[in-house]
Amino acid sequence: MRKSMLVVSVLIVAAMLLGACAKPTVAPTEAPVADVATEAPLSGELVLWIMPNGADPQAAIDAELAEFMALNPGVTVTTEVVGWGDAYSRIQTAVEGGEGPCVTQMGTTWIPTFGTMGGLYEFSADEIAAFGGAENFVPASWTTAGIEGKTVSIPWFADVRAIAYRADVLEAVGLTPEEAFKDTDSFQATLEAVKAAGLTNAAGVTIDPFLSTGRNDWNVWQNASMWLWNYGGDLLNADGTAAAFNSDAAVAGVTFYYGLYGKGLTASDTLELNSSSTDARFGEGSAFAYMTGPWIISNARNIEVSGWAEEAANNLAFAKIPAGPGGQYTFVGGSNLSIMKTCEYPEAAIALVQYLTSKTSQIRYANAIGMLPSTIEGQTDATFVDDPLFSVFIDAAKNGKTSAAIADWGQVENTINPAFQALWETVAADGPSTPITEAEVKATLDDAAATVDSLLGN
Repeated sequence: MRKSMLVVSVLIVAAMLLGACAKPTVAPTEAPVADVATEAPLSGELVLWIMPNGADPQAAIDAELAEFMALNPGVTVTTEVVGWGDAYSRIQTAVEGGEGPCVTQMGTTWIPTFGTMGGLYEFSADEIAAFGGAENFVPASWTTAGIEGKTVSIPWFADVRAIAYRADVLEAVGLTPEEAFKDTDSFQATLEAVKAAGLTNAAGVTIDPFLSTGRNDWNVWQNASMWLWNYGGDLLNADGTAAAFNSDAAVAGVTFYYGLYGKGLTASDTLELNSSSTDARFGEGSAFAYMTGPWIISNARNIEVSGWAEEAANNLAFAKIPAGPGGQYTFVGGSNLSIMKTCEYPEAAIALVQYLTSKTSQIRYANAIGMLPSTIEGQTDATFVDDPLFSVFIDAAKNGKTSAAIADWGQVENTINPAFQALWETVAADGPSTPITEAEVKATLDDAAATVDSLLGN
C-alpha cells in the first residue's frame, strides 16, 4: 500500500505452461544467496516491473539484480519503475494478455482481482515447497499469495502502518510516547497540546499537529480502516458475504478519524494531500505526526537522496495506531511477485522470484527500501528486530488486518473507496471548525453498503 511515500513494492510458461508444470531449478531459499544457482544454465531476457520502492528504487533493485545475473549469466533482467498511479491499469492490461512484463510487483490487495482473471502463472505445490513452503513466510503475508486455492504470487515484502512522529516535538509538549499514543482519547489530547504550543520548524513554518491524506490518495480506505477496526468495526462480515463498514462501531471510528480536521488538528490543505505529499511535508519538518509505513525509514537515513530536513530525520520515531474501544489493529499489506502466463522464459522468471525471496536478498532489499521482509527468517533477523524504528512495525503487525480474500474484492474496493473519498468532500464542506458528524458518515456508508451487498448477491 503510500501509501504515504516513496514507496512501496511486491512478493513474487505460453505453450510450456500448458504442459507439465515448470519446476524451479534453484536451491531452496534457506540456502545462502551464493548457493542460489541453477542446476543447468538458464537463459532469457526478463522484464521486471516494480513500483517506486524506497528513497532510490532503481539503485535498490539494481543491487539485487546484479547479484542474480552474476549467478545466472545467461539471464538478463531489465527493470521498469511504474508509478503507483499507473500500476493497476497497466498490470490489468498485461494480465488480460496485453503488453507487459515477465515478472511484476503486485500490491497485495490486488491479488483477489487479478488472480481470478486467468493471466497469472499458478505456482505448483512442488514449486512452493522449493521456496521453503508456506511456513517460510510470515502468515499475514502468505494469506495474500492467492485466491480460490490458487497461488498466483509469492510475498516479497510487507507493508505495515503506524504513526510516525517527531520525538523532539513530543518532548517539547512534555509527554511520553506511552502517554501520547495509548488510545484515541490520549492521541487527540496530544494533538491538541501540539497545536496549543504553536511550535515552528527550522524554516519558521508552524508545525501541524497531524497530517491526513485527502480524497486523491491511493490509501483512502486503508487509512480509514484502521480507525474503523479499532472502534470494533470491520469492512465485511466474517465470511465476506455482506458489508459491515456501516455498523455503529465502524461509523464511530471513521467519524473520529475524519473529525480531526474539523477540530483544527490537521493541515488546512488536507483535501489535496496524498501519501507522497504527506511524506514530503513530514520530511521538511512541518508536521508532528501522520500515518505511514516503514518506507520512510530509508528517507530519514538517506537525506542526501530524499532531501529530508535533519530535524525531521534525526527525530523520527514511530508508535502503533492508538487503541480504540474495539482493540488495537493496523493495516498489513505490502507487495508480492507474480509471473505472467505470457512470459517466454518461465524457468528464469521462477529463479528470479526465488532469488528475491532468499534470506540475504530479503534482508538487504527490505532494509534498503524501508520495508519488512515477507519471510520469517528475514523478518526475525536482528537487522529488523533490534532496530528501534523497524521493531515498532514488527510488533504492530502481530495485530494486522487487510482486505478480504474474496474474488469480488475488486468490485467491493471500487465501491468503498469512492465512499471514503466522498467523506473528505463532506469534511471540506463542513469547514475547518465543524467536525463531521456520525449521521453524515452513516448516510454515506449506508449507501455504499447497499451497493456492496448487491454486488455480493444479497
